Amino acid sequence: MDQIEIFAAGLEISVEDDGAGQFYQRLENKKGRFNLGPQGFAKLRTQTEPYRVSHDAISADVVSDYITGDRRCEGDYVTDQGGITFHWKGQSIDQFYMVDYGCDSALHAARNKALREILASLPVPPPALMP
Repeated sequence: MDQIEIFAAGLEISVEDDGAGQFYQRLENKKGRFNLGPQGFAKLRTQTEPYRVSHDAISADVVSDYITGDRRCEGDYVTDQGGITFHWKGQSIDQFYMVDYGCDSALHAARNKALREILASLPVPPPALMP
């Protein structure tokens, strides 16, 4: 794995395997750099690995179809809750994991909390608040 990208509301983050990272906060047009070091990247990889290997992860080959497809939440749904997307990249890895926090939020509360904590652990601005 060479890189992990994270996308949240108005926020794009990229972290290389040496820990060098950058972010772009769209709302304020703010860009920045940070360095987690190799151990920090390893920690991020470990934190996100359960989602990469889950049955909900999808390959880059089908991500466009997934995004444009008519995917509906099968449980309770609350709009404007935000979400998060992880993208793992490497020589033999190109996978995505996407979560809409508003989809069945009570059922997925622990998962959503863990995903928010991963994002909050990074030295980047918070994602934009949903209207």
